[in-house]
Amino acid sequence: MSYASLLVHIDAERPWGGHVSIAVKLADRFDACLIGIAGWAPRSVAEEALAFAPQRVRDMEEMQSLLDQKGNSFCAEFGTSDRKVEWRSVLDDPTDAVIREARAADLVIISGSQEQKDLFRAPDPASTVLKAGRPVLVAPRGCASLALRRAAVAWKDVREARRAIVDAVPLLQQAQSVVIVEMLDAGEEDGATQRLKDVATYLSRHGVKTITQQARPIDATAADSLLRMIEEENIDLLVAGAYGHSRLGEWAFGGMTRDLFRQSPICCLFAH
Repeated sequence: MSYASLLVHIDAERPWGGHVSIAVKLADRFDACLIGIAGWAPRSVAEEALAFAPQRVRDMEEMQSLLDQKGNSFCAEFGTSDRKVEWRSVLDDPTDAVIREARAADLVIISGSQEQKDLFRAPDPASTVLKAGRPVLVAPRGCASLALRRAAVAWKDVREARRAIVDAVPLLQQAQSVVIVEMLDAGEEDGATQRLKDVATYLSRHGVKTITQQARPIDATAADSLLRMIEEENIDLLVAGAYGHSRLGEWAFGGMTRDLFRQSPICCLFAH
């Protein structure tokens, strides 16, 4: 198993960002095609009524020109004889653009940076994970590399976690060691040993080596306990199923996916 194509979001008006550096290095690691995608939406839906006004046309032309310039820069900087790159851009909602173009890729890479929340130019991570139909690697602010020394799988016996493990196999095969961890509420210990053993066996059959298993109690929230484990174990990649409960329920009452988007200091691969 491998990744043959990677899709990375590019902001037309910002520097490349750490997530782009990660995407380039992963493209080299997997000998994969690197596809840059930029979407830029009009500022106001109300302005659509003025779509044929001269100023509106000029604004759209300028936006398209900036997208084209960014595409030329992307191809010039990252395209080499050994690295194939492609560029795609559209004057449309960036979340919709990334979700639509994800059909061309095995893995989507976006920034989870809090400073990049202009949703007219940057995709919403939650919607992207929910709708892309592809695994999404979310890089936090300030993260520009993915060493793949120690990876962790946040296990829960639900469909989303099973999907995440399958999607992450190429990365887990590259990791020096992998820990599978299940966060348990009181009374959930029965069966955890067998569940973790089954997941470890599955991964070992796919060439993932040096696997350890941990069942840990939830001290505060599942996310807090998981983040503490990440720090204690020096983890540099987390694999997790996203929104095992409804997204509405997570945002209303709290949930691990939401908290990891906000607080994770390391790259997270999410799948839904």
